[in-house]
This record gives sequence, C-alpha cells and structure tokens, in this order.
Amino acid sequence: MLSRLNFFAVYCAAMLIFSAVSAAAAENSDNGEVIMLDTVTVTAEKRGEDIQNVAASVSAVSGQQAEDYLIKSTLDIMSLSPNMYISQPGSSSMTFVTMRGITGSFNNTPAVGFYVDDVYYPSLDMTLFDIDRIEILRGPQGTLYGRNSEAGVINIITRQPGNEWHGYAGLEAGSYSTYGAKASIGGAVIKDKLFMNAAVSYSESESYFENRYDNSKNGGEYEEKDARLSLRYEPDKRLRFNLIYDYQNYDYFKNVQLGSLDSGSLRKNMSYNEDGEDRKDAQGILLRTEYDFSGAKLVSITAFRNEQEYSLGDMDFSPVDLITMSYDKDLSQFTQEFRLVSDSRTSKLKWLAGLFILSENDDREYMMWMNYMNMGVGMPGENIVMNSGTETEGYAIFGEGTYAFTERLKVTLGLRYDYEKDSFSYKQRSSGPVSPMFGYGDLDGSTDESYGAWLPKLVFSYGFTDDFMAYASASRGFRSGGFNDSVNMGTYYEPEFTWNYELGMKSSWFNRRLNINAALFYIDWTDMQVEVMKNGIAYYENAAKAESTGAELEVSAMPFAGLELKAGAGLTRAEYKKYDTEAGDYEGNKIQTTPEYTANMGAVYRSSAGVFASASYSYYGKHYFDTENTKAQDGYGLVNAKLGYEGENYEVYVFGRNLFDEEYAIRGVKVSGNWYGRAGEPRTVGVSFAGRF
Repeated sequence: MLSRLNFFAVYCAAMLIFSAVSAAAAENSDNGEVIMLDTVTVTAEKRGEDIQNVAASVSAVSGQQAEDYLIKSTLDIMSLSPNMYISQPGSSSMTFVTMRGITGSFNNTPAVGFYVDDVYYPSLDMTLFDIDRIEILRGPQGTLYGRNSEAGVINIITRQPGNEWHGYAGLEAGSYSTYGAKASIGGAVIKDKLFMNAAVSYSESESYFENRYDNSKNGGEYEEKDARLSLRYEPDKRLRFNLIYDYQNYDYFKNVQLGSLDSGSLRKNMSYNEDGEDRKDAQGILLRTEYDFSGAKLVSITAFRNEQEYSLGDMDFSPVDLITMSYDKDLSQFTQEFRLVSDSRTSKLKWLAGLFILSENDDREYMMWMNYMNMGVGMPGENIVMNSGTETEGYAIFGEGTYAFTERLKVTLGLRYDYEKDSFSYKQRSSGPVSPMFGYGDLDGSTDESYGAWLPKLVFSYGFTDDFMAYASASRGFRSGGFNDSVNMGTYYEPEFTWNYELGMKSSWFNRRLNINAALFYIDWTDMQVEVMKNGIAYYENAAKAESTGAELEVSAMPFAGLELKAGAGLTRAEYKKYDTEAGDYEGNKIQTTPEYTANMGAVYRSSAGVFASASYSYYGKHYFDTENTKAQDGYGLVNAKLGYEGENYEVYVFGRNLFDEEYAIRGVKVSGNWYGRAGEPRTVGVSFAGRF
C-alpha cells in the first residue's frame, strides 16, 4: 500500500510519462494530417477567451466530454477536476463543494459559486443535460463574481440554438431498476433572427440503499424531471435577446441513506423506522440582453429564481422512534447585473465594469418530533417548531482591466465592492413542558446585520512564447455571514475572508497536441466559518485563522486522430491555525471534507468506423469528517468505462460506473457518540440508445 506522499509522487511521474508518450506519438503520427486539441473558449472571466490564455487555474469540460465520461450530475464534476471534492449528505439541496480546502456545508452559505448561464443558483444539485460546457475556476473569484465564490466558481453553460435544426432523443436502463430518457430539439424559427431550443430529461431508480428495519431494498428511490426552453432573438447585428426558462422537480421517496460507519457494509447497514422523503421544486427565468457599441458591449442579465425544498428524516438513525425532523424551505431570488465590456481586438487595454443587485427571501421551517417516552423520560412526545425568515439585499460595483505593456507582458487589476444587509426573524415553540429542559424553549426575535467588502485582484502574466505563459496573482474572496436557524437559533456567524496567492503556467506543445498546465497556491483566511454538529443537526461558528497550501497539474493530449487523453493531480494541505473552543483546541488539525490528494485520468477513442470507447479513473485521498479529526474516509479510487458504436444518426453504448465496486462514504456525521455515513454509489452497469438528426 503506497503512502500518500509516495502515491502523489508516483502519480505525477506517471503523468510525465503519459506526456512523453503522448508527445512521441504526436511526433510519429503526422502523415500530413492536421491533428490538434480543440481550442476551448471559456467565459470564466466574463469575456470569451482561449483557456490557455487565461491567467488562472481553470478546467473546462465540453458537453460532449461530459457524455463521454458519464458526467450526469453536478456530483460527477469532481471526477475531472483536481483539488475539488463534492459531498452529498443526503439528497435534494444538501450537496456542497470543497475546493482547495475551503469547504461549504449542507445548509450553510456555499463557498463555491454555482452559476448556470451567468445566473447564480442557491443550490448545487442539478442534472446535467443538453449543455455546451462546464467551467471550473479554482481560487477566489471575488472581483468578478463577488459573494460566496471565495473558493472558486462552477459555470454551467447550456446549449444555445443556431440556424441549423438539430434533434436528439435517448433512452437508458441500468442497475437497480434505473431508467432514463432525454430529448432536445432546436434551430432557427426565422433564419438569422429567431432561434429556439427545448430540452427535457427524466430519470428514476430504486437506488442501492437497504433498510434492515423492514428489509426493503429501495432506500433512496427517486424520480427526477428537468426541462429547459431557450429563445434567442436578434433583430439586427448589434442587438440580441436571450430568454431561458428552466424547471426542476426532484422526488426522493425514501431517503434512508445513513448507516453505521463502524460495522458491516455501509450500503446495507441502515436500520430506520422512518423512511423519510425529499422533494425539490425549482424554476427560474432569465433575460439576457446584449448590445454592441463601437468597441464595447453592454450586457444586462435579469433573473428570477424560486426553489422550494422539503425533507423528512429519521434523525436518530435507529429502528426506535426517537427523533424525526422535517425541513421546509422556500427561497425566492432576484438578481440584476449590468456590465460594459471592451470589444476591441487591437487595443492594448481590455476592460469591463459592472453593477450587481441582489434581493433574496429565504423562509425555513424545522419541525422536530422528540419521543420522550422512548427516551426513558416517562413523558409523552413533543413537537418543536422553528420558523425563520432571512431577507437579503445586496449591491456591488466592480471593474477589471488588463493592459498589455508589451506583446508578452500583461497586468490585470480588478476591484469590487460588495455590500450586503441581512434581516433575520425567528420563532421557536414547543408543544409541551419537557423540550425547554433540553434547551428548546420558546424563542422570538429579529435582528439585522450589514457589512461591506473590498475584493481586489492583481495578476501579472508573461508569455515566453506563443505557447508558454506564466502568471502570478493575488486575490481576495469572501463568504457571506449568516444566522443559525435551528441549533443556537438566532446567533450570527461573521463573514469569512480569504487571500489567495497563486503561481501558474499554461503551455502547449507539438502544435497543440499536448497541453500542460500547473499552479501553486497559498490561501490565508480569517473568521473561517466552521460547521459544528449537535445530535445530527448543524450550526455554525467562526474559527480565528486557517491556511491552505497546494498544487495542481493538468495534462491533455491528442497523440493521434480519434484519441484524446486527460489527466490531473492535486495536493491540498489545509489546517486550522487558530481555533480554540470550550470543546477543545484544534490548532494544527486538518480541515474536514478536504482530501489531501486528488487525481484523475481519462481516455476517449473514436474511430472513423464508428467504434467508441472511454475509460476514466479518479482518486480521492484520506479526509476527515469532523473538526476533531477523529473519523476519516480513507483514500479510494473509482473506475468508469463506456463502450459503443456511433452511426451517422444513432448511437448505442454499454457503460459501467465504479467497476471495481469500491465501498466508501461521501459524508459522515456523529450522533449520540456513534458515527453514521452515506454510502457512495456501488458498481452499476447499463445500456443506452439514442437517435439524432
């Protein structure tokens, strides 16, 4: 068994060998044929640019690559990005991201901004279908994105229609009675003027969790429905309107998903008397308007989004009726962004300036059933109801400019000012006399908090050649403060701030058949928001200081026509520098939910005869579930593969995920001295068929 350090060293060496072999193949397979990696244009910095020219650590996955590598949901994105880990404690809105050691939590303010078509989404869970590409930006993105992007940003860009009509319809079937269907159609309603694209997705499964309480084998059974309609109108060459509506309906009929971490198979070691359920209903609409001036472009993005979530779960994780909790959330959000972007290809100065407005209402209700009779108190059970409402108003102005002092040397300066005001009201009531003795007495209150944050950015980049660029950057990010809405109800946790320092390089070799990108980073943050668990329920407080150091390496290659290779590796050492509480002093402890090492490799082959094959491997190192560093998930690796035939108008595949049936937990919690975890996906296999025009 390799040690963690040896594993990382061996993996990096393997990637260098991989690069050398790719280069040798590239040199020896020319035969006059033009072979190179596709130029990937990303909008990570809110303007279209070749990813190899972006002075930041950015990964991009095209819509085709997402299908090739079985990227079906946001949870799967981490398999192709270093120093990124996504946790899913349950279903519905509980998914959260850790990036470079900065971690979110399942009902707290996120640390990684999640954007779809330039619109901020409050929750991460999403089926990925009919998309153009995925962009992953690592490091604080405060200057251009503001709040809640201190660790990075995930951008999803959906497919937009053009003049040519296209259509797609596919069916899929797999293990655990899993079935899916998706379809899309789009094209020009009026050539060069009016375009439309419509897409739908449906999936259902009995899932893989087993409940020993009633011997049921369909824990986690779900049904997911998604739809999207896009319209684009271009009355002339200068003016464009994009109207996009999306809808999500996710039903998880049995959320029996947490089993004992200390005995037996995690997938089969659950015993609940309450099956529970989760629901998510979300919809949003956005209007994007663009107008081209001479040398500049004005962009307006107006968006409204509503997300309603309901969850009912057995909180004692046992076959005895002790504690059951329901969670009801109704969030409405309005955002407006204006930005003016320079659009001159000859000017030495590229710039943008913008204004952002946010209005958000977040209403929540927790209802907790405490069965005091079964707890041995000798009194009837009681309900505890906790209601809260948060109204947030936010404003930001931002600007960024990049000046080319020479053809090789560029300097970028950016600055944003974010202001946010939160108004919080809350009420707690119990139905009997016992709950107040356990700390759940009657509470009423309201409070306001406001704060502003300056978020600067400085980047130096130098192109040594047309294919080799190095950069150094410093940037500040922050995460909004908030109010505890269940445990320690009404208490406030402060905003969290980070400084990120990064050195990196981007390079292309052998006429762009091989790309090698790397970065080193150091993060220093204060007032870190820490998740603390109490009887399976989280509340939040601030640690004084923490820091993270690490590195990233990404390689992509096309040795010969039809074969594309990808690989990546990440190292993150994140720990508390000052965090002393009544429960203990955690200085030097590792930050939870942060694998020290991550790695991935993938290959896709398409022959001219229609044969298709892909395989991928992703590794996640040991990481702790708690601040105390008492319980951890050891490192594990997952292998996926897909094989099929692609005809002119149809395609058929067989596929497998987690082919070696690795057992692991993607989240762990401690309740009443016992550890429980949510099992990751077991080995699944399936077939799919699709037709297109």
